[in-house]
Formats: sequence, C-alpha cells, structure tokens
Amino acid sequence: MAARRLWRRTTATWLLCLAAVIVVIAFGVVIDDNDGESGDAGESGAAADRTATTKPIESTAQVVTTSAAPAPTTDLANEDATRDGSTVAGDRFLETFDGAPDTPTPWSSSGWNLTVHSRDVTTFDALDPMDAAHGPDCAAPPGTHDVTAYESSIFQCRDHIMTAINAGGYGMIYLTPARMVDFSEGIASIQFDVSTLRTSVRDWWDVWITPYDDNLQLPLDLGSDVDVAGPPRNAVHVTLGTENQLKAEILSNFEAVQFPGWPQELVTGDVTTGYETLLEPDAARRDTFEIEISRNHLRVGMPAYQFYWIDSDIPNLEWERAIVQFGHHSYNPTKDCGTTNNPIPPVAACAPNTWHWDNIQIEPSVPFTIIASDRRAATASAPTLRLTRAAPSNAHVRFSGIGSEMEIRFDDGEWQPALPQATQHATAIEHFASYWQPIPEGTAAITIRGGDWYGNPWQVRDLSVWSPVG
Repeated sequence: MAARRLWRRTTATWLLCLAAVIVVIAFGVVIDDNDGESGDAGESGAAADRTATTKPIESTAQVVTTSAAPAPTTDLANEDATRDGSTVAGDRFLETFDGAPDTPTPWSSSGWNLTVHSRDVTTFDALDPMDAAHGPDCAAPPGTHDVTAYESSIFQCRDHIMTAINAGGYGMIYLTPARMVDFSEGIASIQFDVSTLRTSVRDWWDVWITPYDDNLQLPLDLGSDVDVAGPPRNAVHVTLGTENQLKAEILSNFEAVQFPGWPQELVTGDVTTGYETLLEPDAARRDTFEIEISRNHLRVGMPAYQFYWIDSDIPNLEWERAIVQFGHHSYNPTKDCGTTNNPIPPVAACAPNTWHWDNIQIEPSVPFTIIASDRRAATASAPTLRLTRAAPSNAHVRFSGIGSEMEIRFDDGEWQPALPQATQHATAIEHFASYWQPIPEGTAAITIRGGDWYGNPWQVRDLSVWSPVG
C-alpha cells in the first residue's frame, strides 16, 4: 500500500513538472529572477505582462529555447565555458553576458571584436554626449547615466550588455563573436534577445551575415555619401525598419538581389507589421529574435509569438559559413522628430537609443580566432599597436582608418601600403575605410603611418588580427 501511494505521488509530481515545461515552451516566457529589470513592477509595465527571456545562472546552464519547433537537446556534460565567458556546447555558441557590476562598466571579451565608429571629426576623441539607460548605480530604466567615452558605449549592468551611441553625423557599433554561423548541413539559427523600446527611428539595430573573406569592419547599406563605402561584396542583411518591422536583403557581388514582383530589393515578406502589434515596447524587457538561414531559405521573426516577417526561399547562396555582426546605428537621432521620424509608439522628444542585448546564440557554429590590440586607436603621436598575442598563420590584420597614403609595418619590417577591403564604392577621403591585409605569422606589433586629409590628422581604430582557424 505504501509503495502504491509513493507511486501515485511520484506520478503526480512528474505530471506537474511536465505541464510546467509545456507552458514554458508554448509561451516562450521565463521570468529572470537574477535581473531586476524583469521583476520590478515599478518600471514601465506590470511584471506579469512581460515576456522576459531566460538567463542561465551559470554559463553552463541549459537555455530554454523559445522556438516554436522542439529545441535541440544539449548534452551538458559536453558543454564547456570558454576563456571569454561564453558557452560552447558542441557546435552551439551562447553568450549570456553574465556580470552585475555596481556601476555601468565598459564591456569587452577576448572572444569578441568590438567596433565603435563616429563619422564627424569633432567626435574622434569623444562621442556626442547622451543619457544612456541604467542609472550610475546600474539602476534599471528609466534611470540614466552620461556616456561620451568610446569605451563606455558598450557597457554591462545586471547580467546583460548595452550599446549606446549618439551621433549628430553618423555613428555605429558592431559586436562580432569569434564564431561563424555554419549552414553547410542545412538550417542554422541565430538567436538574440534585445530590448524593444525606441526613442527615434533614426536609431536602429541590424545583423550582417557575411562570408569570412568578404567581411567589412564598417558595413553600411546607406549611400556612400552618408558614410563609409557601402555593403560587403556578399552578405545577408537583416535590419530593423522604421515601423518596427524586420526586413532583409541579399547582396551578391555588391548588388542587392531583386525578387521578382517585389519592391525595394528586399527579400519577400511582411514589411508592414511592427512588433508593437505583438508586445508593448519596453526598455526593461528583452525579447527573442531569430534568423534561420540555409543556402536557399531565410526565416526571420519572433519565435515566442510564432510570428515571422520573412519565411522565403532565396536564390542559392554560393557560401555556407559566415561571420555575424550585430550592429547599432545612430544617424542624427533627434532630427525632424514629430514629423517623419517619430517612432512607434510616439515619444514627446526623440533621443538616441540604448539597446539592451542578451543571450546571443549561434547554432551550428564554427570558431575562428580574434586577437585584440592593446589600445583602441593609433595616431601620429602613438602609431604602434601591440597584439595581445602573436599573429597565427593565415591571418589578416583588420581595422578602420582615415587618412591619405596609409602605410603599415609589421614588427621591424619594411613599410608597405595598407590595403583597404574591397567595397561597393570608393571610400571618400573624409570617411573611414575598412582595411583587411595579410599579416606575417608571429607578428607582435603593428605600426601605422599616413598623411593628413583636408588638414585633419590620420587615425586608425579598433585594430585586431583574425584567422579563420579557431
């Protein structure tokens, strides 16, 4: 009799657990007790109404996937924390940005390449000021703190990171993990959690998926008269539109692929529905977005809501692995507010936005190597950058630079012309160019020199060394 009662209690317990798991998977909702943003009803909405996404307590914890399809199982015994704090389970990459400093703290990692760019010469040493989200003590929105330093434009609070940039001209931030998405065997997935509140339509995020050899440090799909020199030679580009919709384009030999009977050189899909029809935009909540890609299909949407802007066949891609760049763009975000540039929902005054990022996942993925340099910038007064470790074989040096007749020297070698990466348009002398150049194995220091442009000094930013082997 006792055994029968124990069997009944055990069965009931398992049934309750199974029901809870079904509810979590069905709704894609996990309240994060570690993050004060998601659990404080005193913020911009009731906590019960929020769809906060999962946050593992430890980097090796399994993440609940909000995909409508069953989540791939993960053997936690084979899941390893990398030296940069991210997690790799087999061919699955996951970055959870764990860390809760007492103040907004500049974030960097050996497993990521970070690029911060501002076009106007008056912002070469310090960014235009802005009130970035989170208070000086990392208090949740609507708390704010001042950001002007380049290093502070990517910062950490409450177990996630933020990007915050204000550019009266043009500015952008790119976050690039040292993992390539690999769709050689079929469908691959790129998932990420990001906030949804917008304070200007002239401030947005995007994702570039680009073959390794075609990558640009500063890709941009706007005209070269705005900034830099256009998009990569080949890429899939997913971007947040002005009406909170996700759009995509495919670049082939620098030209956007035209889909028959479809406007604007975009991948066929829903280009009118904004995510505010699915949720209440909020700075204090991060929702999951997903890009599924194969050589002949693209799907882009929000799996927790079973909504996809794009679910379309595409022309067969001639490449099957790519780096993934997560971008934040600022294009004079206060301009024309209240006329054509007020976001949805509308705001009383437009302002530069802070985007909150978490749980970036790439599956399947393959590693590549990123080696950082010891400083953010090189100038005529400090032209030498030292690598954090020697360059491996089959590597390239990668940086953005402005100036005339730029030259480079590896250790004590001969001076040689610095080589810009191939771009759609010639880079104007007043714009930064993306450089990509082979580097000898074993190089430990890199020295740059160049000439002035329109009377302004040359500068190199965010130099690193990449190798396709992880």
